[in-house]
Amino acid sequence: MSTYTITDGTPGAEPSKLEKIKGSVIAFGIKAAKFLLLAIFLLAELFSVPKLSDTHATQSDIRQEMDELIQSGYSRELEFDLDTDLDLYNTMMTIVRTMKYGDFRLEGSKAQEFWKAYAPAKSDTTLEYIQFDSDEQRVLLRYSNGIAADVTMEFDTNYLYKATTLRYGVFNGSILRWLYWNLIGRFVRGYPCYVTEANLAGNSLRGDVSLRKYTIRNQVFSWSFNPGKRNQIENVSEHWA
Repeated sequence: MSTYTITDGTPGAEPSKLEKIKGSVIAFGIKAAKFLLLAIFLLAELFSVPKLSDTHATQSDIRQEMDELIQSGYSRELEFDLDTDLDLYNTMMTIVRTMKYGDFRLEGSKAQEFWKAYAPAKSDTTLEYIQFDSDEQRVLLRYSNGIAADVTMEFDTNYLYKATTLRYGVFNGSILRWLYWNLIGRFVRGYPCYVTEANLAGNSLRGDVSLRKYTIRNQVFSWSFNPGKRNQIENVSEHWA
């Protein structure tokens, strides 16, 4: 009796030349896509700068939007707090009024030690830096509220400015969402920035506070080298222009 051997592409069969070429092309395509994503990310990091634009939203719409965000769990730093923010203003202005040696700036751990001592109501935040200008009697500071928001405040004897920028794109366990934001979202949608401005009389407000909303988008490939994100938008007020 004759014996016949039938081959039908079983796992042990040698792949054809066409299959080898196809596999190589696929592997190369995957590597090229990874390299392209990495290159875009690095170029965007090194050669993009923040671009700010006014949304021209009405104050009532901004107020409603801020309230909804706070109710849904976003940072309460969005709103101007008459107690903690005015108390911070009064404390810092008392310090700058008694200074006699020009500018004074604290950063890092020294800034945080100062923050804990002089701003206990902000104990759940981290002070990045604070700068005093005794000649102008002006204070500029920047602090972060966890991973939720960055806050910039600047004030002098008759004016207070507070800008809260919500952080998006922070890694929270979703790699796809993180990739989307860092590669696309921050250039298209941008970060919302809510600005409160108020005139002051002594240690209290003079009139109503004003609200504005801006969007901060990274401008793609501006070819302006921006190492370490130092080119930050501190404020958009025309008060000191």
